[in-house]
Amino acid sequence: MSNLNALKSMSYDNPAYLGREVYSTIMTAGSGGVSAKFVAHTNLILQSLTGFTTTAGTSTYTATNTLYYNSYAISTDTTIGKVFGTATSALVHVNSSQLSLIRITNTATFGAAPSLSTTTIGPFYADQFYTNGTATGLIGAAFNYALNTSTGTAGVGGILLNAGDQFYVVNGTDASHVALIAIDALIQPNAAVTA
Repeated sequence: MSNLNALKSMSYDNPAYLGREVYSTIMTAGSGGVSAKFVAHTNLILQSLTGFTTTAGTSTYTATNTLYYNSYAISTDTTIGKVFGTATSALVHVNSSQLSLIRITNTATFGAAPSLSTTTIGPFYADQFYTNGTATGLIGAAFNYALNTSTGTAGVGGILLNAGDQFYVVNGTDASHVALIAIDALIQPNAAVTA
């Protein structure tokens, strides 16, 4: 048996390209705590970062960002997937934590020694928007952020990964926050997959 598997590209509408993949993990607690680390098995498009708080943070942040929520959180408005949009002024994030998605990619040309480059996407806040005008981190609060690069529009477009890129989530400086994390991805159309 060969150590190398054959790779092939299929039609753009092949089911392999249409289904979603989910990379699930749990964060470690503390400043700089990390999720499990994943490697892209082929060219991927990371679509969203979703979390569920199991231990609330203790930090407070003030930032302008796009807010999403669903009915898992305690709220007077339980519309699933309601989008609050981009805050027009800075929002206070209470009992929260900042999360960032990290991507490590090889920028070297084929045949050259690896040259790794790290990109940080975020920060994202681990909390839930409430009608009192603050975003609060509580046990059981779910949060969801669409992923895109800084050139994307309103969180649409995803983050393109090359086969072999590493990706994971890292906690900011909050000392106690822990969350379950899910990263939603698509295989890029015509990407080479194991035959």
